[in-house]
Amino acid sequence: MTTSKDTTADQHALIRAMLVHVPFDGWSVASIEAAAADLGLDGAATQTLLPNGIKSALAGFVDMGDHHMAAAFAELEDKPKGVSATIKTLILLRLDAASPHRQAVTAALKILARPDYAPLATRIFARSIDRMWRLAGDRAVDFSFYSKRAILAGVFASCLAWWVANPSADAARRDAFVSARLKDAAILPKLTAPANKLAKGGVQFVSRVLQQLRPAPPQPSQQQ
Repeated sequence: MTTSKDTTADQHALIRAMLVHVPFDGWSVASIEAAAADLGLDGAATQTLLPNGIKSALAGFVDMGDHHMAAAFAELEDKPKGVSATIKTLILLRLDAASPHRQAVTAALKILARPDYAPLATRIFARSIDRMWRLAGDRAVDFSFYSKRAILAGVFASCLAWWVANPSADAARRDAFVSARLKDAAILPKLTAPANKLAKGGVQFVSRVLQQLRPAPPQPSQQQ
């Protein structure tokens, strides 16, 4: 009997095979079909693993990065002390997970910036943020559940946008940037704004970051 864990592993294997083709064919049906052919999967098996096609592939790609982050964090012998230090480590590990696939990440963000992908972008981004907080030991279900996630959404979106724009940045620069963003965010929990206002602000911030990654519309050709 195939378990959910087995299905996830098989889906991730298919997406890893896709990553060979994404730099050339983008996140497309062509990439899915080429990856399936590489693995010897038929149409039915591919449909089972990626029932919503590109959307399933993108969600699975982000999920793979989250799993890598969690596994790398679990393997740390000297865990960071304190929530802020833990969140910083998790953000850096998440960026490390994305680094081998920078082209694929950038292409994925451009697709997720499209209005028709907004619900998916919101869902998978929120899942990543929630995983970070839970790995940091947060189990809150009150006001702070929303405020903490809204704050981290803004911080992580800022870090991700900077990472995309600075491909040559080394580990020291990444560390410094993430530290600065977390320091900026440290004052936010002291504010008395309602949780829904904080959450709305976090979502709007993420939306603005994704808007910046949206590809420019083609320019009309000029007549000679």
